[in-house]
Amino acid sequence: MDPAEREDPVAVSRLRQISLARLAQFDIIPKRDLGQNFLIDDNVLGVILGRLECRSDDVALEVGAGLGVLTAALAEAAQHVHAFEIDRSLEPALAVTLGGADNVSLHFKDILRVSLEELEPAPTVCASNLPYSVAGPFIIEALQRLPGMRRYCVMVQREVAERMAAAPGGKIYGVLSVWVQLYAEVRKVRPLSRSIFFPRPNVDSSLVVLDRLPAERLPKAEPACLRAVIQAAFGQRRKTLVNSLAAGLRITREDALGLARSLDLPADVRAERLTPGQFAQLAERLAAGA
Repeated sequence: MDPAEREDPVAVSRLRQISLARLAQFDIIPKRDLGQNFLIDDNVLGVILGRLECRSDDVALEVGAGLGVLTAALAEAAQHVHAFEIDRSLEPALAVTLGGADNVSLHFKDILRVSLEELEPAPTVCASNLPYSVAGPFIIEALQRLPGMRRYCVMVQREVAERMAAAPGGKIYGVLSVWVQLYAEVRKVRPLSRSIFFPRPNVDSSLVVLDRLPAERLPKAEPACLRAVIQAAFGQRRKTLVNSLAAGLRITREDALGLARSLDLPADVRAERLTPGQFAQLAERLAAGA
């Protein structure tokens, strides 16, 4: 572990005390149905900021502002912050934490129902404590719709982190794995103790960094076509790739077989055996009418 990431028990205690006091001040009871587990560890907060490497001209995006602990830190480092929070009852606590910061746009909206490409100024970095139900769908949408986002530093459930980094051939390799790896380099930074959150979650979490790949390494296929191919391929995992593509894309089995053969893939191969690059090639061949 980097010496800068070693725990300072005083810092842990300080942020915990402040956060618990804020919850009591505004009679806030964390909502489990919204996945509310608030960060109460200053050491982990420092690790996130260090790994994010936010510059003074960056525009930060945060999903799940909570009590505003990470939001306030981002506001000090970035030119502007877009902070999303679905729970409007947290607004008074956020207002106190942020202290009238004029470079923060608070959006009390569901991030999955927002046109990300319409955010102004456009985000360039993302730091978030992502609820389980939001993590995968948000990452998929953001990688497609926010091409200017160079880095993500996010806390996610350990299972989600494993899926994002999964290699071909395993049971957890799927749509999220392929999509993320086509657009970003995945780095699992460190596991996170349940004690850094309040209330303690029932599952383990990890800190993950995603660095967007340079333009020349991104897939050439249109995102909509690429997404359709990946989702169709994994739509029926027990079936062969050919049968899954035929059913999911509503094409003939002969056409699906032709796609597989264009990449020299055996007729009985299953989706989990393909690399992310092969999925990109399939989408390109489909678009070209191969």
